[in-house]
Amino acid sequence: MSDNLFSKWTSCSKERELTTVVPDGCRDLIVKTVGDQPPQWFVSPLFNQSQLIWSEKNTNLVGFRFSPGLEIAEEKLLNYTKQTNFRSDEVADQLGEFVSVNSSINEALECLANDFHSINQVSSRLGVSTRTLQRFILKKTGRTPSYWFQLARVRKAAKELTGSVGLSDIADSHGFSDQSHMNREFQKWFNTTPLEFRNSPDLIRQINEAGYG
Repeated sequence: MSDNLFSKWTSCSKERELTTVVPDGCRDLIVKTVGDQPPQWFVSPLFNQSQLIWSEKNTNLVGFRFSPGLEIAEEKLLNYTKQTNFRSDEVADQLGEFVSVNSSINEALECLANDFHSINQVSSRLGVSTRTLQRFILKKTGRTPSYWFQLARVRKAAKELTGSVGLSDIADSHGFSDQSHMNREFQKWFNTTPLEFRNSPDLIRQINEAGYG
């Protein structure tokens, strides 16, 4: 399977802890092992906003983050993990059997993540009507073009928080009407303000990992 279709990550918690997970536009195949219990496999949903997730003591997670827009045969994939002695160190060789790439979705999501100022402009770039684009993307991803457009914009803005650029300048360069508009979008997607995001090493680390936008 091509490496650009997924990235691998790991997490280990020695004590029970609460973690904030930011929306990244990706779905992950995750194997969770708690202590000596049998491993549990599941596929994460697309998040509409940051999630607070508890990790039990002695929890190990191994995840395979699929690129945005990949079509996943979720039921077949999870059945396979149950019927075989599926190990996380072998998963990369098998994933290609359970995912497929739609070039039209890739192109549409790439356009939505680029520097277009509206979904109408994206539709024009792709040579389809806005309504056709809306129906197509909703059918293939379960989310509207507005979801992808707004998520890419707010994630790009969040990535700039790793530097010293002022908040008003970040808002202006990413198409927000003003800093207050950007603040509202950060609250909507991340449940925090841009300043609080900038001062959180964990959020900064996450926003620079593989994801949409």
